[in-house]
Amino acid sequence: MKFLLKTLISSAILLGSFAQVNASDLFVVESNTELKAKDGKVSKLFIGVPVSVKKDNGSTVNVTVKGFQDGLNIYSTTGKELLIATLDKGFKVSKKAGNEVELSGTIAKDALGEDVEAIWDETQELYYEMCSVCHAPPQIAHLSMIEWEAIYPSMRTRTTLDDDESSDIIRFLKSNANNGLIKTEH
Repeated sequence: MKFLLKTLISSAILLGSFAQVNASDLFVVESNTELKAKDGKVSKLFIGVPVSVKKDNGSTVNVTVKGFQDGLNIYSTTGKELLIATLDKGFKVSKKAGNEVELSGTIAKDALGEDVEAIWDETQELYYEMCSVCHAPPQIAHLSMIEWEAIYPSMRTRTTLDDDESSDIIRFLKSNANNGLIKTEH
């Protein structure tokens, strides 16, 4: 019994330390969230995009976002499978290797959340509601972003989804894909 109690306490402490290490990683709560650079230029971030908090300013936070640039668009990968941000003309980015960049700026603290599952809750519910009518929906993390891009359009035609709902679902699927923004073990 003592061994079990010690194991539980050790596990709780270990999990708590992981939570503290990752506490600086938050997620954008809704699309078109503004990331403002020091010079006033704006980048629009999409829902579910992870940000690293650098400084808490009270009602705002200084954050960075990493991605791959193609013109005024920032993608999650070099293959451009998922658009994560759009830039105002003149928005300055920090260049990394190749076309990898880092965006820096200030964002409203209430535009960010820790619980990525809660951020996607409504879209996930819609996905399961629409995509389980004809068959059991595939486990999301078993497919890559490019596989979802190939499969989804043919399935979408069998639903009553409007364009906005469809866009939300494909963004949800790609974000949660095995090579998406959200890293989970399956």
